[in-house]
Amino acid sequence: MKLGVISPNLMGVGFEEGLQYAQNLGLQAIEVAACGPAASDIYCDRERLVADKGEVRRWLEAFERRGLEISALLAHGAPLSPNKRVADEYTRQFCQACDLMGMAGLTRMTILAGLPEGAEGDTAPNWVAFAEWADLRDIVKWQWEKRVLPYWREQSKVAADNGVTLCFEMHGGDMVHNPITAKRLHDELGDVAACNLDTSHMWYQGIDPIEAIRFLGPLVRHVHAKDTFIHDHHARVRGLFDTTSTEDPANRSWTYAPPGWGHDALFWREFVATLRLVGYDDVLSIESESEYFDVREGVEKAVGFLKPIILERAVGPRWWEEAGIKRAGELSMGDEES
Repeated sequence: MKLGVISPNLMGVGFEEGLQYAQNLGLQAIEVAACGPAASDIYCDRERLVADKGEVRRWLEAFERRGLEISALLAHGAPLSPNKRVADEYTRQFCQACDLMGMAGLTRMTILAGLPEGAEGDTAPNWVAFAEWADLRDIVKWQWEKRVLPYWREQSKVAADNGVTLCFEMHGGDMVHNPITAKRLHDELGDVAACNLDTSHMWYQGIDPIEAIRFLGPLVRHVHAKDTFIHDHHARVRGLFDTTSTEDPANRSWTYAPPGWGHDALFWREFVATLRLVGYDDVLSIESESEYFDVREGVEKAVGFLKPIILERAVGPRWWEEAGIKRAGELSMGDEES
């Protein structure tokens, strides 16, 4: 396994300086924001790159010189916004990012499915998180059948044509927000749709991240390493679906935190082991998004905490093979067949 970081956590310094900082921390991968509000021309000048294969080659070489890989292009945005101008601009950027990935030989995009309006003609997105009432269930059905699936069936063709796997992040306030909805989108779109598993979004929905990994199995194709600190004294009266602004962290039921600041090392060891058991042995991409941490300190704390926990070596010969035993649990010492 490897540790990486999202490029928005490297802002505030230039491109070369940011890559050098990541290398100095011992990181091995960058998840580069390529479109949407977190994108920056500093790390991915999408327009310039798609216009010149030579620029793409030089861009990749800058990472390679420092022993860094691009784990994914990050493409968070609002693809299903009822504001047509917003949605169209996102789609333009998305298609351009897919073209760039095809040119660069990159295969994973971390992405949000989006949140549409609740009915034809509405002007605001509508996230239905309570469906006891029939009309609310009807909204969810309409959103999937009329907005989510038609849009992503079309855009997944663009991704597939460029060899891109769309790793949808299960995020509160999004149509894909839990393992069930992630699996549904995969079942509808096929292998082009997978999962970017972010632990932090599981906890505030009451979902066990370990069970999420077991449920999704090989659909986990990229991972974010971020914690959630549940403020129990607020949660007991506000619940976890708390609408208090993230700009007011002291009064929220939960806040994002660096790994280890919400859940202890025992959890993170089980997390790493479970990822390997389902076949994921790749990058853990750190996101420093805590409202009460300096961004750089959050990254550095995360690296210091996770580095002793991740399994850095690929599995080699098993212990019994090293010992010269043919099969695990073999106790026989009888004569070998000649």
